[in-house]
Amino acid sequence: MESDKANDLTPERVMQILKKKGTHVDIEEAKIIMEFVKKIAGIAVDQYLRGCL
Repeated sequence: MESDKANDLTPERVMQILKKKGTHVDIEEAKIIMEFVKKIAGIAVDQYLRGCL
């Protein structure tokens, strides 16, 4: 079985992705960004399941 894809996004990977796009962040900023993205994703899924989107 495949590994859990939810755990593939690490703060280090976030830093790498953003650096590639020209934005430099430190590890703490990457952790904050990850928390924000997870919250937004949760809200989007909740709204979709409620039929609000």
